[in-house]
Amino acid sequence: MKFSEFKDKCFVAAARHGFSCWELYYAVSSNFSVRVRNGEIAEYKNAGQSGLSFRGMYKGKMGYVFTERLDAGLIDVLMEKAVENALVINSADTDKLFREKTDYPETQSYNSALDSLTAGEKIQMALDMEKAALESDSRVKAVNYCTVTSGAGEVCVSNSYGLDLSHNSNIICAYLQPQVEENGKVKTWSNFWYGRDLNDFSPERLAQTTVQTALANLSAKTIPSGGMAVLFSPDAAADLFGSFISIFFAERVQKGFSLLKNKIGLPVASPAVTIRDDGICEKSVINTPFDSEGVPCGNKLIINKGVLQTFLYNLKSAEKDKTASTGNGFKPNFRSPVETACTNFYIEPSGASPEQMISNIPYGIKITALTGLHSGANPTTGDFSLSASGQKIENGQITKPVEQIAVSGNFYDLLHNIVSVGNDLRFGMPASLGTIGMPSILVGKLMISGE
Repeated sequence: MKFSEFKDKCFVAAARHGFSCWELYYAVSSNFSVRVRNGEIAEYKNAGQSGLSFRGMYKGKMGYVFTERLDAGLIDVLMEKAVENALVINSADTDKLFREKTDYPETQSYNSALDSLTAGEKIQMALDMEKAALESDSRVKAVNYCTVTSGAGEVCVSNSYGLDLSHNSNIICAYLQPQVEENGKVKTWSNFWYGRDLNDFSPERLAQTTVQTALANLSAKTIPSGGMAVLFSPDAAADLFGSFISIFFAERVQKGFSLLKNKIGLPVASPAVTIRDDGICEKSVINTPFDSEGVPCGNKLIINKGVLQTFLYNLKSAEKDKTASTGNGFKPNFRSPVETACTNFYIEPSGASPEQMISNIPYGIKITALTGLHSGANPTTGDFSLSASGQKIENGQITKPVEQIAVSGNFYDLLHNIVSVGNDLRFGMPASLGTIGMPSILVGKLMISGE
């Protein structure tokens, strides 16, 4: 049964079962991935899923239910189950549905040419990427990971207040991690590309830049411990901010898991920092016109020149603070409840190049990679201690590669200690709940532990 037909029957049944308002969320997706190694397929997946969730207000409580089958014979069963679930709700939080009449932005999220790519063509993309890496330099001994993934999907949100939305999207990604070796020393490096226009993708270009970085790290050594200026590359900065992004989520603030509570209108970062979360961002290929509750995903100014302007809200957390949702209520999948998530979260870039940012630094470090993010970062306290690698900064210049160091500090202090940001904004790999983009970020002083 088509969703439109199932929806009409559900709406009639919801009214008949005594719901005062209700919502349907429908999602269908297809996902492909292939990993190659030594010219052969090592892993292959090609799958899809679809399903629908219903939530409805019954006697002042919101009942939830989901199904993978759009079967008219199941509708009354689903309604009865939703009633049962509503009656056992004990939470004091108030659920609500989106009922405002509003306009939604135009998006460029779908390219039909991607859907016409065959599995064989995607496999060949991966094989070409591996071949280019292996042939780029004799010191490339293996390619640990060489994958191509693609995904496509449609999301529909309809409710009893007249909301009736749909959005199609697709994307393709390439990920490469070569292994290089010289004089018994082994190094790896990883890099990625993603988009919707294959004219922008070159397996040779991705392979060459990734291999050259890995080779440059062969001579890496540690450095003496001490406090010093730190330049985070865009990728490293995105990883760091990704570990602490939940401090900007209203539901986390309300639960006491963010030290930004009661800080709206106050300086929480240096004047160099302006942070936005934008559903439609021209520098990102991920465009999201509305969230899983049907709220428009506009351009939110979270921090303006260091001053905190807003948190990110879904409908439930917005109701708690007596404010409007910012369009950041998302479901990881149709079975899941609504969570808070970013769309395109980024620091606004400046006009300064990374080279200009470090030109007056006598000694410091550029961090290009961070590890231990899951265990070494505490979003509640802001404390972090992370393994890192990068390059030494001496007399305003990037000099030697550095490894076997750790960077530590407090994220809330780091925000105040950002001296400048660069002009090289780059978004990371898209995740199920949002994408983070960062330019280079120069922090005045952080503790580096080395030898």
